[in-house]
Amino acid sequence: MNFKTIILIFILISTIFILALSFERDTEKVYVQKIDKFDEIEHIFTKDNDTTYLINFWATTCPPCLKELPLFEELRQKYKGEKFKIFLINTDNEERYNEKVVPYVEKLKLKNKVYALVDDNYTVWTAKINEDWYGALPYTVIYKGNKRKFFMGAFKNEQELEETIKKFL
Repeated sequence: MNFKTIILIFILISTIFILALSFERDTEKVYVQKIDKFDEIEHIFTKDNDTTYLINFWATTCPPCLKELPLFEELRQKYKGEKFKIFLINTDNEERYNEKVVPYVEKLKLKNKVYALVDDNYTVWTAKINEDWYGALPYTVIYKGNKRKFFMGAFKNEQELEETIKKFL
């Protein structure tokens, strides 16, 4: 190989390397915050302001829950300029936190705030949310100020979910 060829190869490799570095990457870390006791997140159910909150309870063992998680991500994107916040609360047990919950959230690259509630005192904290809720999943609370609506079961599609949200916005 002559000197010109070596220089040409070096320039080509350098150019490829610089181009690879210049591509925009999604460097935002996907994060699941583990919560030991419901009291640590109880405040997200009592915010009295002009923001609409959607709080969804889900588990990795619940196929309808997993099916609707991408819908909440689409809503986050669609209404990012609005006063609208989404909290996703996983209810798997502590053993499943590292083994199943964190990898699943990372796989979906969820950007909504995700809590892993490992508090197994279900009867106490479900009653704090809604006395009529016995813990079935998925379960969604949508509220703004004093106006609240509770949904047991998965939303059929994005349209049904969006029509519900619009009533609060």
